[in-house]
Amino acid sequence: TLIITGCSSSNKIANSWKNPEATSESIKFQTVAVFAMVKNPDMRRNAEETIASQMPNTVAIPAYKLVTNDELSDIDAVKLKLKERAIEGALVLSVRNVDQKTTYYSSGMYPSAYYSFGGYYNYSWNYMYDPYMYSSTNVYVDIEILIYSLKNDQLVWYGESTSINPESVEQTISELAVSIKNQLVEDGLLSQEQ
Repeated sequence: TLIITGCSSSNKIANSWKNPEATSESIKFQTVAVFAMVKNPDMRRNAEETIASQMPNTVAIPAYKLVTNDELSDIDAVKLKLKERAIEGALVLSVRNVDQKTTYYSSGMYPSAYYSFGGYYNYSWNYMYDPYMYSSTNVYVDIEILIYSLKNDQLVWYGESTSINPESVEQTISELAVSIKNQLVEDGLLSQEQ
């Protein structure tokens, strides 16, 4: 049985899809390979370990123990290694986008003096130089989570999430694990008791 647990749920699944043929029985995998599709080997290892450690009711194997970074690009080698280990399911987490957005705020001067040279001049000067102006920068991290049945090579479930200003990849993944489990329950693929 595929089960994911965690400590917090600040990262939410914003959108999910389940295969119409998928049932809670069809995703009871005895073994699951956990893939974190990131280039940095240390980050990959940490992410896969974090996710796998939160799947207690199945044998969850971090994929780095099965497939090296160099082998990740060879799908035939990956499939062969998964088949040799009798892996029934695969959870794939992928960071799709990281975006940084800066918003600037002023002290609140608004164009009320457009009708005279002196009024507009004073307004535009203050608008260009405002000692009380401040900015806020947010980092948005878009993550996709896919669960595949390797028994029939089909996508079972898809979810996506956007984390805002995550403190760390590990914390984001740990928090997201709760949301994944809750969404799988909502989508009818896990029971509340699991």
